[in-house]
Amino acid sequence: MKEPRRFITVSLVVLTVFLVATVVSACGSSVKTYTDKSYGYSFSYPSGWKTQAGVTSDATAGGSTAGSVAVYNPDGTTAGKVYVDLAMIMVYKLSTVVDDPWSSATLAELQGLVTDLQSQSTDMKVEQALQQTTQAGLKGYSATFTFTKDGTPMRSTVYFLFNGSIEYEVNQQAAIASWETTKPALDSILATFKAGKSN
Repeated sequence: MKEPRRFITVSLVVLTVFLVATVVSACGSSVKTYTDKSYGYSFSYPSGWKTQAGVTSDATAGGSTAGSVAVYNPDGTTAGKVYVDLAMIMVYKLSTVVDDPWSSATLAELQGLVTDLQSQSTDMKVEQALQQTTQAGLKGYSATFTFTKDGTPMRSTVYFLFNGSIEYEVNQQAAIASWETTKPALDSILATFKAGKSN
């Protein structure tokens, strides 16, 4: 069994993205489905929400993504000119296959990334430490953070999911004031997430 490499290209996304309002054509249904053309992953999201590909984050702990998309609520909370009630999926191509996502080496790498990320923000707190999870048939870890964006208290739960040499980060994020009302939509996005083929 191969040990995972140092995840120097893995980025923990817990802050907000700046989104340009782009409209995805409405199809008249209550949900739409997004399918990534490059990596084949997909998920469903509320039809009133909008997507933005190629998003970036305010803070990262690692390198650049191979691809990313955010889906956000255009009627939700904003902080300045930023939509903050959203889900984001980021894809990383790893240089090795991660055979055991729940290994102590993988956990240690992710703990190091969390520490690095916290060093970039004075008010970021770990609300729920990294814990094992399985989503979309993929093993990984999740953690929840709180922080402030332009005076708006925020919460973010990030899922680190491993599929061979591909790592997905699925970020559920909302203002704390709208967390309870936004969480069902975020959970439905996570529940319908399907990974693409592993490399």
